Amino acid sequence: MKKVTKAAIAAGAATALMLGGAGTLALWQDSEDISAGTVTSGHLTMDTAAAGAWTDTSSGAATTDFDPTTDHIVPGDTVVYNQNVTISADGKNLQGELTVGSFAAAIPAELAGQVTVDVVPSSTDSGLTIAGSKVSFAAPGSYNLSVAITVDFLEGTEGSTPVDTMDQPIDLTALTLTLNQVRPTVP
Repeated sequence: MKKVTKAAIAAGAATALMLGGAGTLALWQDSEDISAGTVTSGHLTMDTAAAGAWTDTSSGAATTDFDPTTDHIVPGDTVVYNQNVTISADGKNLQGELTVGSFAAAIPAELAGQVTVDVVPSSTDSGLTIAGSKVSFAAPGSYNLSVAITVDFLEGTEGSTPVDTMDQPIDLTALTLTLNQVRPTVP
């Protein structure tokens, strides 16, 4: 092959490599910013800064005063700890569920089946809906709840409460009040 032909083939191959592999040719292109705005996550927080208060709601109780450091419950007693809670909710489709955790740690084995602990939220705030322990919010905002934690020592019948239920501590410091986000159910 002639030198000129070899040189032309080499130049053509080099040109093809530069055009195809390196992208040295540009075709028209345009770009635009999308004005979709910003999506921001909301929040669901709870504050229990103010101390709660105990009351004795037992049938036949002489007073409604109850001090867990000096007063002791007996079969048939019901005592309630009322805790005010402030919830800050910000988000579309936001619901929360209040739960009291660590029951197993709070109630000793000797009182299992004899003592129950329950939580009931209540509120008069408009825009707040409570169904059982589920709390839903009509709009973002701050909401006040009263949470009643009820300790009920079942009465039973004469002689039916085991002796080993006496002098048992119910460690309510082990309880935790938790507000979890839950997804709304579709009607």
